[in-house]
This record gives sequence, structure tokens and C-alpha cells, in this order.
Amino acid sequence: MRSYIEKRNALILALSNFVGCPVLMDSQVEPEMEPPFIVYPITSDYTPDNGLGNYSLEDGSTEGTAVEVREEQPTTTMSFTACSINRVEEKDGEQVSILGADEALELATLAQGFFLHGGRYAIQKAGFVVVDVTNATSRDALELDEMGRRFGFDVRLRYTRTDLAEVDTVTNVITKQKE
Repeated sequence: MRSYIEKRNALILALSNFVGCPVLMDSQVEPEMEPPFIVYPITSDYTPDNGLGNYSLEDGSTEGTAVEVREEQPTTTMSFTACSINRVEEKDGEQVSILGADEALELATLAQGFFLHGGRYAIQKAGFVVVDVTNATSRDALELDEMGRRFGFDVRLRYTRTDLAEVDTVTNVITKQKE
């Protein structure tokens, strides 16, 4: 059984490999990466479907105990933002102008494609199923003396959550019958 964090980490690694750039959790204490990159917060890690879940019993770790297992399939929502800036880079010995807005939009579109189709096996292997992918919209931000070009979208995913509780069992029950 994998935890939510383990599932999320597998998903983010697969997305990073698919888009070919770093995908980082936002609001972390570390220097900002050189563009392009994608940042994400988890806007909701657990949105239940309002059901009771599926209950079952398994043998416990010690005699006289059992493990009550509750499984459900809530959703989680993550917000992905592709980041870039206008800059000039040298490629093949020539100066190339990169428009940050174009690069951010292309990266956001590529990441959307991962969730819409290209990453379906990696998403399934990580333990998720895509429920909804929103439109990529501008999320530009002022960075000192220039605009950080950003395009972002949200993804709602369904996953299986399993909760365990060890409970006592009743053994050697003697009942009295009426005569």
C-alpha cells in the first residue's frame, strides 16, 4: 500500500520526465530554478465522494486482533504553472531570443497533454486516474523589473485511500440456550 505522498512523487517524476524540465512543489525554501520549469501546489489533497467507503476485515498482527480496512476513492486537485522569462540564449553559436510567454504556454500545453493522453500509463502506475483538466490560462507575475511569464492549469485526480484500524476480536463465545 503506497501513501498519498509516494503516489504524488511518482506522478511528479513521470510528469518531469515527460516534459523534460523540473517540476517543483511551490513555496519551498530553495533558490528558483533557471527557466523553464513547472511549479505546483496541492490545492486539495482529499475531497471525499461522501460515501462511507468499503469495509473489510483482515487478520491482525497478534492473536485476538483483526485489522479493519476502510477504502474509498476521493479526489485530489493539483495546480500546475509553467514558468519562463524573456531571455536571450546561445544555441549552436548563435544568439536566440526566447519569448517567455510562448515558452510557458508550450510547456503548459505539453503538461496538459501528459494528463489528457500521453502520460496515462504513468498516471495509472502512480495510482491515479484523471477526472478533469482545466484550460491553461495566464498567471504572469512581476519579478523585480520584468514579468515572469506563466501559464497554468488545474488537474483533478482520483486515487484509492486506505485506512487501517486494529480492533479486538471476540473468541470462545459461550451462549446459553433456553431449555
